[in-house]
Amino acid sequence: MNRKLLYGISASFVIILVFIFVYFFRSSKSDRLNIQKGSLVEAVYALGTVKPVDSFILKFGIAASIREIFIEEGQSVNKGDALLINDSGITFRSPFSGTVTKLNVAKNETAMPGIPILEIQNLKEVYISVSLDQESALRVKPGQHAQLSFESIRGNVYKGEVERIYPSNGQFLVRIEPRELPQGILPDMTTDVAIEVSSKDNVILVPLVAVERGKLTRYRDGKREKIEIRIGAINAEFGELIHGDLREGDQVLVKN
Repeated sequence: MNRKLLYGISASFVIILVFIFVYFFRSSKSDRLNIQKGSLVEAVYALGTVKPVDSFILKFGIAASIREIFIEEGQSVNKGDALLINDSGITFRSPFSGTVTKLNVAKNETAMPGIPILEIQNLKEVYISVSLDQESALRVKPGQHAQLSFESIRGNVYKGEVERIYPSNGQFLVRIEPRELPQGILPDMTTDVAIEVSSKDNVILVPLVAVERGKLTRYRDGKREKIEIRIGAINAEFGELIHGDLREGDQVLVKN
């Protein structure tokens, strides 16, 4: 083997070693996170549904045919506007201003008792309804702040407030009063809801990705050590340190 070939192989080997060293050095640096103090807001997350504040469904108590209809689906009506007349000559009128969202009968058709004939909703005044499990419901109280976000309008977060919480048919429902909503939001649309159930200030924030079975790997003064910790309040990224030898300025190992 000539010297040029030998030198070439040696140089290639050195270059490979340098790349390996740089790769692992960068990986080890990127696998560590600094521990800091800060504020932590703990939230209950759920999917909410937009509901109209005012909604009216017309049903007959006895079978009756429809003599005349004055409205169509999607039409806006004012309070007191005539909706339809039955075969007894009774005129049914809108109880409030809104939009006809359902019309299930036609002229001269017979409407059976108890079957919805039409529905009117006020599309301008809405609230958010959220169904929670028992554990989450126990943490929610009237007056708590809520954040609302819509999948088609990412990057914008809207504020609301818990108005009440109550049981209904085995569910635990939360009614949220929105302070603001984007234009075009209609009943039956869905929104991601985060209800703020607690807030902690000036606490040690533990990255949840660093914790495994109550332990994490800590770097302090050039030494690596696995320690046990216990966390309290959490959000999507961090937990509040309530027990464990971890302080501001330490680093922790996280998985890729």
